Amino acid sequence: MNNPQQVEKKVPNETMVKQPPTKVEPPVLKPKAEAPKPGFENILAEESINLIPTLSKEEVVVAEKKKKLNMGSITSLLILVVVSILIVGFNIVSRMSLNNEKEKLKGYEAKVTKMAQKMISSNEITERIQLYNRVLGETYSPKSVVDYINTIAAKSGTSSVGSFSLGQDLTFTLEGSASDMENVSKFWYLLSNDSKMETITLQSVGNSGSYVRFVFKGKLVLEEFLSSTN
Repeated sequence: MNNPQQVEKKVPNETMVKQPPTKVEPPVLKPKAEAPKPGFENILAEESINLIPTLSKEEVVVAEKKKKLNMGSITSLLILVVVSILIVGFNIVSRMSLNNEKEKLKGYEAKVTKMAQKMISSNEITERIQLYNRVLGETYSPKSVVDYINTIAAKSGTSSVGSFSLGQDLTFTLEGSASDMENVSKFWYLLSNDSKMETITLQSVGNSGSYVRFVFKGKLVLEEFLSSTN
């Protein structure tokens, strides 16, 4: 049997020096690069770790749809803002135009009001003139009536009118005297046949000393004494 322990042989004239055993490090084995598993391609890149997981196809489609919706919303919002600005601008322009038209209308109304006032004043003056002429045409002069009766009395001879009362419709009552009954009769005849006399009545007659007193009542034709017919 062999002895496991080695037997050192003595070598003559040589000194045996024992060297410490050299440690031999085992070779470092580099780990084999493993193929990345699906879905984890971006976890390791350039010695940094990406903790954001890769989006799936469905998530990518949803994200694209969200982007399109956001862009559509932004576009719609911009269009709405532009339309609102246009509407506000149009309203402002319309309001300014309306205010200008109102100012013009006020000027026209002022002119029309002045013209209307002038026309009203002119019409009032015309109406007053017409009313004055109408009233003047429907009136008569009491003096002309009395003078007319006195003229008839003078034609009868000695008859004279002492008092005379006259109504608005030319009804009258006159009292007078004459030298005799013949003059009274003549005066009555002239009054009865006068064209301007409508009615005439001898109310009373009687002697009073040296003269005869009489009272007549009657009515003259109004149209014959109106100012418009004279």
